[in-house]
Amino acid sequence: MLLLLLMSPLARAQDAHYWTRQFGNRAWLLGGAFIANPGDISAVYYNPGALALLRTPELELTGTVFESTRLSVQNGLGNGEGLTESRVDVLPSLIAGSLRWGFLGRSRLAYSLLTRQGFIASLESREQGTGTDLGGVPGMDQLAADVRLDQDVGEYWAGLTWSFPLGRHVGVGVSPFVAVRDQETNIQVLAQGSGPGGSALLSTLGRDFHLRHVRLLAKVGVSYQRESMSAGLTVTTPSVALWGEGESSFERAVLERGFGLSSTPASAFDFQEGLAARFQSSWAVALGVSGTLGGTSVYLAAEGFARVKPFTLVDAASFSPRDSQEVIDPDVDFALAPLVNVALGVEQRLGSRLRAYVSAHTDFSGVTATSRMNALLAGWDLYHVATGLHFTVGRARFTVGGNVAWGQEVTERLADALQRAGLQPLSPSQKVRFLQLSVIIGASFALAQQDESPDEDADDEAPSMR
Repeated sequence: MLLLLLMSPLARAQDAHYWTRQFGNRAWLLGGAFIANPGDISAVYYNPGALALLRTPELELTGTVFESTRLSVQNGLGNGEGLTESRVDVLPSLIAGSLRWGFLGRSRLAYSLLTRQGFIASLESREQGTGTDLGGVPGMDQLAADVRLDQDVGEYWAGLTWSFPLGRHVGVGVSPFVAVRDQETNIQVLAQGSGPGGSALLSTLGRDFHLRHVRLLAKVGVSYQRESMSAGLTVTTPSVALWGEGESSFERAVLERGFGLSSTPASAFDFQEGLAARFQSSWAVALGVSGTLGGTSVYLAAEGFARVKPFTLVDAASFSPRDSQEVIDPDVDFALAPLVNVALGVEQRLGSRLRAYVSAHTDFSGVTATSRMNALLAGWDLYHVATGLHFTVGRARFTVGGNVAWGQEVTERLADALQRAGLQPLSPSQKVRFLQLSVIIGASFALAQQDESPDEDADDEAPSMR
């Protein structure tokens, strides 16, 4: 059917990535290559075991992340003209702090609140052309189609971290998190065609779903740290659902005049609320190493994510249009392919109170095919480069830096759909480009004098940042 063919190219979304954001001031500058030895309170996310080896309790605010995102669809307007959507967001990344109570003994306890995902985007593609029997409709010689997709995804994690030292060089820990997810996707398709003698066809389709979901998951970590090298392992568990609710809507209208069609899809509308909603996340295993030589430290990390099997996000009931035998299933599916991301970061000591950073990391898309409409949009792989400075004033540490992420995807799905509908596309493929610029301004504060440690460099007046 023409409408389904026109919808298929844009059935994917940005929330198919795992490493788009980092959590902590230095973590942004080091690309998240923090599995071995985070060296600050961001251990609550990257490796809970490393929290036990921190010498100074901290409060950290990844204070402000200014994020500019640009999405462009090449030939989105046809005839070589593109469609571009840009936006600027200001959003928190991580708020975390240590809790020191006497009864904890050698254990460490910390709290954290982080923005795990935040993505708002609109993609639009328009095609028009002339020909013969376009859209599979005999006599239609002109056809124009407009496809628009709006996506809004937000996910927030809140957790407590417990960590315990096994000697001076090894720490183990766990971070249970409560994850709250809110996701809404809206797809609108409009197709208009005409033929000789005043014949005309108008076809519209709208699909929308809204999901709210709460679940539990945990990160378990172990960290081994020496003066010149460190290693770490973190395991993230699958999530366990606590509560979920959603809505689903479906609207379709087909009007034709003069083509003499024996049958057309029946007009339909359906809205369902209070539906059961699901969301799942997979196992993940992260490994990291770091080493220091002189004033230079190098961090390397890799994290593998297991497959998320296809499941239905919002479970809506099938329905049939009035006076029709057609059965419409409005469900939307979610699935992620297994993948591995890697990160490499370098920290250069420029004095007792100043560090410079540069890093690069991958952020591959987990988009995979599903039998029904896919809730994901972003099939493009992303690549990140970050740099910046980290300096201390008294007990406070400040971070100023930036991160740039880019990616693109060439898709032939729209061209194939239009060809199957009988319309020769204006371009054989379409390219989607993604560009994101982030400016990071953050601070962390030592809540007490740092603990004495024989490994500490006596000349370094700032809190340790190994």
